[in-house]
Amino acid sequence: MDITEPTVDVTVTAEGVIDNSDEISINIVFLICTIIMLCMGLVGNVLVIGAVLVHRRLRVLGNVFVINLAIADMCVTIFVDTFSIVGIATDGRFFDTQQALCDMVGVICVTSCSCSMWNIGHISLNRYMRICHGKLYPRVYNRRTIPFILAVTWTLCFLIDLPNLVGWGAHAFDARIMMCTYDYTESYTYTLYFIGWGFGFPLVVTSYSYLRIIYVVKQAERNARKANDVQTVSKAVSGTTRPAGTSKESQKRVPRIGNTDIRLLRSVFTIWIVFLVMWSPYAITVLGDTQYLWPTDVYVVAVILAHTNSSINGILYAATNRHFREGYGYLIRRCLRGRRVSPGAVDTESTVLMRPQEKSTSTR
Repeated sequence: MDITEPTVDVTVTAEGVIDNSDEISINIVFLICTIIMLCMGLVGNVLVIGAVLVHRRLRVLGNVFVINLAIADMCVTIFVDTFSIVGIATDGRFFDTQQALCDMVGVICVTSCSCSMWNIGHISLNRYMRICHGKLYPRVYNRRTIPFILAVTWTLCFLIDLPNLVGWGAHAFDARIMMCTYDYTESYTYTLYFIGWGFGFPLVVTSYSYLRIIYVVKQAERNARKANDVQTVSKAVSGTTRPAGTSKESQKRVPRIGNTDIRLLRSVFTIWIVFLVMWSPYAITVLGDTQYLWPTDVYVVAVILAHTNSSINGILYAATNRHFREGYGYLIRRCLRGRRVSPGAVDTESTVLMRPQEKSTSTR
């Protein structure tokens, strides 16, 4: 059953023939964009997972959330985008007798999209805990707690969609965007619930984490400068030779931020900005169109932007993090050359892949 019966822009010619070329043009553009998103998302997220697994500088506990983000994004691209292509190609007729399949795609769509956004929040919170609460970090994030956090995350994201299965909302084929998703015309209160928990909550967590990181780091730098100034004056008056800036107080107040933290922080900050830009139009559209009268073009653009977010994270990692570029390079070379090269051969100081004989020499 269609979620909506959208008004189709048609033109009646002088001969009385109905011209629906505008609708066909929109569907063609939508189909091309969806195919591109599918290819980009599949390749990009596979590279992200592979890079974390093979690059020794990326094999840190916090990057489990990066892998989880890539898995959630792959669910969007592989399942949702694929069936979106089917819906566009058949003009929705494929789902006329496939309500159970449509429900399944809808569950995957809402759950994986929510999990993708929640993982961005997890990564930001993880960086905040590591930088601002270093002593507490190992107690919160360790090999025992991480699997539990991941399981709870997927469970809670499924619970965001659960109301659609018990009567509060519903899943249906959306004739505007040619895909199975939640029925935003069924219950406006559920739409508020989904946008609030699926989009708003991770946005608040991510924003808070970055603002606190900026505040704590700036405050620590300010305290360190004050401590240096006091010791400089003390040195001039008493003639002490103690180096400035080595007091226990100043060292205690300055968070230790390694290069790996900075790189991942830069990557996730970029992903957060893109996430905000990509998902805001969709949130504004489904919340603002209370009478469901907005043009189909608006919905199509909003959905393309939202799903593109799941396809470009791999590109964003490569653009902002040298270690991911190195990991991508290793994987691509390994696939093209078919050589048996140890993952440890990835040079963490450059993008050059060491030859097997060079690796043997360097380990002696």
